[in-house]
Amino acid sequence: MTDLDRAVLLDQLLRYVREELEAGVPSDLITPDSPLLEMGVLDSVRTARLLAHIRTAYDVRVPPVHMTGEHFRTPSTITDLILLLRSRAASL
Repeated sequence: MTDLDRAVLLDQLLRYVREELEAGVPSDLITPDSPLLEMGVLDSVRTARLLAHIRTAYDVRVPPVHMTGEHFRTPSTITDLILLLRSRAASL
């Protein structure tokens, strides 16, 4: 995966978080490095919606071992997780 592919994925993910999760946070405050948990953007319901989106849009299932605050800290870390899981699935 190239840096361009990562940038496209990050942009798509940011758009989803800003437009679909409806967290009450102004969209301009949600950046690649925004702490989503601390900002209240992700809670249990929104995280479930995000996981469903990741599964549908990117054909990636996030195993329970990866459902941690570290992986879901920012849009950038979520993007990296998607890329990691996609590369692992491709190598099987």
